[in-house]
Amino acid sequence: MTEKIQKQLQLHHWEATIIVAVSGGVDSVVLLHTLRQQLPDAKLVVAHVNYHLREESDADEKFVRHLADKYHAIFEQTAWLNVPDTAVEKQARDFRYRFFEQLASKYHTTTVVVAHHADDQAETVLLKLIRGGQLMQLAGMRQQNRRIVRPFLLITKQELVSYAQNHNLNWHEDKTNHDAMYTPRNFLRQIIIPQLKKINPRVVPHINAFAQQIKKQDDLITAQVEIYVQAIENSWQAIPNIWLEPTIKHYIQKKGIYQFKQAQILQVIQLLNNDKKPTGTVQLSKNVNFVKSYQYIHLENSTKMTNTLQVLPPIMLKLNQWQNFAENTFLWTNSEPNSDEQSFSFNLAQLPTQLYLRPVKTSDKLALVHGHKKLRRLAIDEKLSTLERQDMQVLATQNDEVIAVKMRKHWRVNADFVSKQDVKPYWLAWRIEEK
Repeated sequence: MTEKIQKQLQLHHWEATIIVAVSGGVDSVVLLHTLRQQLPDAKLVVAHVNYHLREESDADEKFVRHLADKYHAIFEQTAWLNVPDTAVEKQARDFRYRFFEQLASKYHTTTVVVAHHADDQAETVLLKLIRGGQLMQLAGMRQQNRRIVRPFLLITKQELVSYAQNHNLNWHEDKTNHDAMYTPRNFLRQIIIPQLKKINPRVVPHINAFAQQIKKQDDLITAQVEIYVQAIENSWQAIPNIWLEPTIKHYIQKKGIYQFKQAQILQVIQLLNNDKKPTGTVQLSKNVNFVKSYQYIHLENSTKMTNTLQVLPPIMLKLNQWQNFAENTFLWTNSEPNSDEQSFSFNLAQLPTQLYLRPVKTSDKLALVHGHKKLRRLAIDEKLSTLERQDMQVLATQNDEVIAVKMRKHWRVNADFVSKQDVKPYWLAWRIEEK
């Protein structure tokens, strides 16, 4: 038994400083003992949370403080004073992990060790299965996830108890763990899993092996999805349909959106596969939309859109003077701009007395070779996204005639203003303001 636990500890690269979560139960007592045996020179920081949910809470804290002294470790504790009325288990978990993160930052380490074992893993997988969710959640807890390290995930509860007994270790028993009605996890632990063991005594390692298989499959899927997601915004149609769902999920997560429903993903796929709807959106959250714009896709912040939609007043361009408009700075000049500035050259048949830069209007038209076309229609023809349409800018006369329109990074000049002879060119240069 000792060799099996030591072997699991040897699989990890340990830092000089380690945060060890210790509740006082047998699992964490064995964890602290084995870590000190394995790493005699390591700086161990014992992290204990007093939840004040049981009469024995203060006694547990005193016991863990004594353990820290015994194993030459630093003792750190926190108290949970604002106990909620609902979702106590989840909020207690969130509270202790915030505490662990704070300690990791305080002691400049990236390692927080917790004593989750094989039975905990089996309970987690069954809970995920019962409650529903994503397939990858059935992979259970990872042995290492960011700062959190779980070296005991392949060690059963009974193996930990046997180790503690063989080494004459003392621990505090949490009586609530034996109350089957206390939490859903307790119900699985006290009622369901013992019944499953009657069918097969090795049900716990079998559930864990199942979780490991799912993890390996998920790793394979993720590796392929990473390839597809690199080009998804510009060529989502090249992705095989069977890979579209995991790629969309991964793409959304890489954009920082982690809370979404399966129904939303199905709506996205339905939108993408609808050839009769070349553009459209699916709301992913209060402020974020998934946008399809012909062969392109992107995520759009609706808050940013609202701000963009605010009508900007036009500015009158002054020759050879930099002026701010929208998020850029513009220069109307009769001298060729520097090569490091974005610019466009205008050869106009007639130069208006006054030039204005303004946002596009729904009534704007542009003269083309074969007649006039509304800019709204032109934007559709050019397959501009919603944001790109909002970013369209117009160079206009004092009579509000459109001289040119900026779409993406290119200016399209009104045919009525284009000179057919050599004339003195003017340039419009612009710089994107850094935020």
